[in-house]
Amino acid sequence: MSSANKQQKRNQRAKAKAKNNRIQRAAAPNDFLDPNDERIDLETVDLSDLFQAMRVAEKVSQQAMCAVFLGHPLLALVLEQEGEEEATDFIFTALIEYRRMTTGVDEQAALDWVESPQFQADYVAASQALANS
Repeated sequence: MSSANKQQKRNQRAKAKAKNNRIQRAAAPNDFLDPNDERIDLETVDLSDLFQAMRVAEKVSQQAMCAVFLGHPLLALVLEQEGEEEATDFIFTALIEYRRMTTGVDEQAALDWVESPQFQADYVAASQALANS
Protein backbone atom coordinates (compact mmCIF):
# COMPACT_ATOMS: atom_id res chain seq x y z
CA MET A 1 0.00 0.00 0.00
CA SER A 2 1.31 3.46 -0.89
CA SER A 3 2.10 6.03 1.74
CA ALA A 4 -0.49 8.70 2.49
CA ASN A 5 1.71 11.36 0.91
CA LYS A 6 2.15 9.31 -2.25
CA GLN A 7 -1.61 8.63 -2.45
CA GLN A 8 -2.32 12.34 -2.01
CA LYS A 9 0.08 13.26 -4.81
CA ARG A 10 -1.44 10.58 -7.04
CA ASN A 11 -4.93 11.89 -6.27
CA GLN A 12 -3.88 15.45 -7.08
CA ARG A 13 -2.37 14.39 -10.40
CA ALA A 14 -5.47 12.36 -11.23
CA LYS A 15 -7.74 15.26 -10.32
CA ALA A 16 -5.80 17.67 -12.52
CA LYS A 17 -5.68 15.19 -15.39
CA ALA A 18 -9.40 14.41 -15.09
CA LYS A 19 -10.25 18.10 -15.22
CA ASN A 20 -7.96 18.61 -18.21
CA ASN A 21 -9.49 15.61 -19.99
CA ARG A 22 -13.03 16.91 -19.36
CA ILE A 23 -12.05 20.27 -20.85
CA GLN A 24 -10.41 18.64 -23.87
CA ARG A 25 -13.39 16.31 -24.48
CA ALA A 26 -15.80 19.22 -24.28
CA ALA A 27 -13.77 21.16 -26.85
CA ALA A 28 -12.95 18.24 -29.18
CA PRO A 29 -15.17 17.41 -32.15
CA ASN A 30 -16.76 13.95 -32.06
CA ASP A 31 -16.32 13.21 -35.77
CA PHE A 32 -13.17 11.14 -35.13
CA LEU A 33 -15.05 8.39 -33.27
CA ASP A 34 -15.26 5.02 -34.99
CA PRO A 35 -18.89 3.83 -35.01
CA ASN A 36 -17.67 0.21 -35.04
CA ASP A 37 -15.62 0.64 -31.86
CA GLU A 38 -17.15 -1.69 -29.26
CA ARG A 39 -15.42 -0.03 -26.34
CA ILE A 40 -17.65 1.74 -23.88
CA ASP A 41 -18.19 5.44 -24.44
CA LEU A 42 -17.35 7.02 -21.11
CA GLU A 43 -19.15 10.21 -22.10
CA THR A 44 -22.52 8.56 -22.65
CA VAL A 45 -22.46 5.53 -20.35
CA ASP A 46 -25.60 5.38 -18.19
CA LEU A 47 -24.62 5.25 -14.54
CA SER A 48 -28.12 5.59 -13.10
CA ASP A 49 -28.33 1.95 -11.94
CA LEU A 50 -24.90 2.15 -10.33
CA PHE A 51 -25.77 5.45 -8.65
CA GLN A 52 -29.04 4.01 -7.35
CA ALA A 53 -27.23 1.03 -5.83
CA MET A 54 -24.63 3.38 -4.33
CA ARG A 55 -27.34 5.56 -2.83
CA VAL A 56 -28.97 2.55 -1.16
CA ALA A 57 -25.61 1.38 0.17
CA GLU A 58 -24.75 4.87 1.43
CA LYS A 59 -27.70 4.62 3.82
CA VAL A 60 -25.71 1.86 5.53
CA SER A 61 -22.35 3.64 5.42
CA GLN A 62 -20.03 5.54 3.14
CA GLN A 63 -17.70 2.55 3.09
CA ALA A 64 -20.57 0.33 1.90
CA MET A 65 -21.27 2.85 -0.86
CA CYS A 66 -17.60 2.73 -1.90
CA ALA A 67 -17.72 -1.08 -1.91
CA VAL A 68 -20.73 -1.05 -4.25
CA PHE A 69 -18.94 1.39 -6.53
CA LEU A 70 -15.66 -0.53 -6.56
CA GLY A 71 -17.38 -3.88 -6.99
CA HIS A 72 -19.36 -2.82 -10.05
CA PRO A 73 -18.28 -4.68 -13.22
CA LEU A 74 -18.13 -1.43 -15.17
CA LEU A 75 -14.95 -0.41 -13.35
CA ALA A 76 -13.16 -3.58 -14.37
CA LEU A 77 -14.28 -3.03 -17.95
CA VAL A 78 -13.05 0.57 -17.94
CA LEU A 79 -9.70 -0.51 -16.52
CA GLU A 80 -9.37 -3.27 -19.11
CA GLN A 81 -10.29 -1.09 -22.07
CA GLU A 82 -8.85 2.25 -21.09
CA GLY A 83 -5.90 1.57 -18.80
CA GLU A 84 -5.14 2.80 -15.31
CA GLU A 85 -4.96 6.54 -16.02
CA GLU A 86 -8.28 6.70 -17.86
CA ALA A 87 -9.86 4.44 -15.24
CA THR A 88 -8.69 6.84 -12.53
CA ASP A 89 -10.21 9.74 -14.47
CA PHE A 90 -13.43 7.81 -14.84
CA ILE A 91 -13.53 7.02 -11.11
CA PHE A 92 -13.05 10.65 -10.13
CA THR A 93 -15.60 11.85 -12.66
CA ALA A 94 -18.18 9.23 -11.67
CA LEU A 95 -17.80 9.91 -7.94
CA ILE A 96 -18.06 13.66 -8.47
CA GLU A 97 -21.15 13.20 -10.64
CA TYR A 98 -22.69 10.85 -8.07
CA ARG A 99 -22.21 13.40 -5.31
CA ARG A 100 -23.59 16.22 -7.45
CA MET A 101 -26.67 14.22 -8.38
CA THR A 102 -27.44 12.91 -4.91
CA THR A 103 -26.80 16.08 -2.92
CA GLY A 104 -27.15 18.91 -5.44
CA VAL A 105 -23.73 20.39 -4.62
CA ASP A 106 -21.48 22.05 -7.16
CA GLU A 107 -18.45 20.35 -8.70
CA GLN A 108 -15.96 21.86 -6.25
CA ALA A 109 -17.95 20.69 -3.21
CA ALA A 110 -18.23 17.22 -4.74
CA LEU A 111 -14.48 17.18 -5.39
CA ASP A 112 -13.82 18.29 -1.81
CA TRP A 113 -15.94 15.34 -0.64
CA VAL A 114 -13.95 12.87 -2.76
CA GLU A 115 -10.69 14.33 -1.46
CA SER A 116 -11.80 14.42 2.18
CA PRO A 117 -9.82 12.27 4.62
CA GLN A 118 -12.97 10.42 5.70
CA PHE A 119 -13.94 9.53 2.13
CA GLN A 120 -10.37 8.49 1.32
CA ALA A 121 -10.27 6.25 4.40
CA ASP A 122 -13.62 4.65 3.54
CA TYR A 123 -12.60 4.19 -0.09
CA VAL A 124 -9.31 2.52 0.84
CA ALA A 125 -11.05 0.31 3.43
CA ALA A 126 -13.65 -0.77 0.88
CA SER A 127 -10.93 -1.46 -1.68
CA GLN A 128 -8.97 -3.56 0.79
CA ALA A 129 -12.08 -5.48 1.84
CA LEU A 130 -12.85 -6.30 -1.80
CA ALA A 131 -9.25 -7.31 -2.45
CA ASN A 132 -9.30 -9.66 0.55
CA SER A 133 -12.58 -11.33 -0.38
